[in-house]
Amino acid sequence: MGALSATWWRLWRSGRNTVHQLVIQQPIRGISLGLVVLSVWLMLGALFLGLLLFLGQANYQGLKPRLIESLLSLFFFTLFFLVTISSTVLIWGSLFRSRSATFHAQMPLSDRELFWGSSIEGGLWSSWAVLVLAVPLVGALVLDRLFPDGLWAPFSLLPTMLMVGSALIAMFAFIICCIGAGALGALLLARLIPLLRRGLKGIIVIITAGLMFGAVLVLGTLEQRGEPVAFMGEVIGKLRFAENPYLPPWWAQQALSAALQAQWATWSYFVALMLSSAMGMGIIGEWMAARRLRLELDALTGRPESRRRSSSKAWRLIPFIPSDLGLLAAKDLRLFLREPAQVLQFTMFFGLLAFYLLMLPRVGRAFLFDDWWRPVVSLLNLTAVAMALATFTGRFVYPLLSLEGRRLWVLTLAPWSPTRVVTAKFTFALLVGLPVSVALVVLSGKMLSLSYGIIAYQAGIITCMAIGFSAGALGLGARLADYNEDNPAKLVAGYGGTINLMVSLIFSGLLLVGAVFPLLPGSASLGPWRWAAGGAWTLAVTWIWSVIFLRMAWRWFANRG
Repeated sequence: MGALSATWWRLWRSGRNTVHQLVIQQPIRGISLGLVVLSVWLMLGALFLGLLLFLGQANYQGLKPRLIESLLSLFFFTLFFLVTISSTVLIWGSLFRSRSATFHAQMPLSDRELFWGSSIEGGLWSSWAVLVLAVPLVGALVLDRLFPDGLWAPFSLLPTMLMVGSALIAMFAFIICCIGAGALGALLLARLIPLLRRGLKGIIVIITAGLMFGAVLVLGTLEQRGEPVAFMGEVIGKLRFAENPYLPPWWAQQALSAALQAQWATWSYFVALMLSSAMGMGIIGEWMAARRLRLELDALTGRPESRRRSSSKAWRLIPFIPSDLGLLAAKDLRLFLREPAQVLQFTMFFGLLAFYLLMLPRVGRAFLFDDWWRPVVSLLNLTAVAMALATFTGRFVYPLLSLEGRRLWVLTLAPWSPTRVVTAKFTFALLVGLPVSVALVVLSGKMLSLSYGIIAYQAGIITCMAIGFSAGALGLGARLADYNEDNPAKLVAGYGGTINLMVSLIFSGLLLVGAVFPLLPGSASLGPWRWAAGGAWTLAVTWIWSVIFLRMAWRWFANRG
């Protein structure tokens, strides 16, 4: 059996065992997981459908088709980089930084087999969560197509099923294209890291790659289209970079729109374009793996990083916190910075948000078209930062306690209680995630020219979210810990990671109630008391939530530690 066949067999057996466990052995856990996923699908579907119905109002009726195209292009543009970078990190770790990488390298397997096996497994782990967004999005678009403006209209079952199937195929082709780009990026990342350690060459490579990518974006926005309406010119016209014809996000948007409009020639062309691009990137990656895989593996794991004598830097305690917490948090912070994959993902999550917020001046005079957009966009920005923060805590904070599995005996003998260890990880989560989140919320408020009071209020909201997300991730991470697994990606993508993500969505929804309430038109009659009511709700929910989950983390980690 080759590596590729063994990978498919292992994934099949693992999936079958998981289904058997959730359906036969632990049906309550399976039912709870299904209900949580179904609830999230319904919530996202209602959100997407509500946005489509809002765009169907008289003010935007003529702009709705063009607006939907732009929003879909922006959605796929962001999703492309999220999935591609996640695939890059997971495939890179599977090829070069895991225990299985060195084990597989010693087996009689070709480099091509190792490359394809890791690419398939890493791609599946990184892209499964896209279904959480794809299914409700396709459902909302189909419903809006069948029942325009929410009014009943007769429809045929067979064309509807064909529409849904072709839309899902377009999403699948887009995911395959992202995985192909991620597989190629994993090999480039393995080559880039040694170059970065050499100084000038790494800087030149990064600058060259940035210039090439910028050139592609510029070429894609040179084409000018007629935009007679002021709103179209101010908003859609200036966000045309997301509709770059040289990048897969625009292909996916065109394929999805063609599937909804039954334009099968256009749909076939763009689906074939995405699949052929994915195959092309896969072939290039296979060619590179056949020549560089074992050399890069040797450079990253076998040889020392430098000929010079390595010296350990002195540990510096984090100021303004107790020394024991500072030492433990500094340990987690140093481990976090030592792992290029984690730093890359962290930069990806919040870098894309910063990029999006810096685009707000492109909107120009759009808020003069309807000033009601200003508070709406501020709340959407707050939600976006909250989702990135929830993703950060789910990816980096939730696995922290499980990853201590092989070091539990050290922590048991250390002069710190398990409660103190959990508190230190809580401190680490706040030190890393809180400053970036608050800075992004303040940047969003300044870009939208909000008052300083609203900016401070939303900064307080995101601070409470950071506290609640970190407490929830540690509580569920201790309660659902798997001390035998050392791959954080599998911990995040498993049952516990899924539950943590869904619970984080529930908590963010509760706190967004406090953020929305003072901005509602009906609450203006309360005067300043509406801000006090929203703040009291936010603080009360955060306090109760954090206490419950921190106590859960202290109790369960103390029992297992």
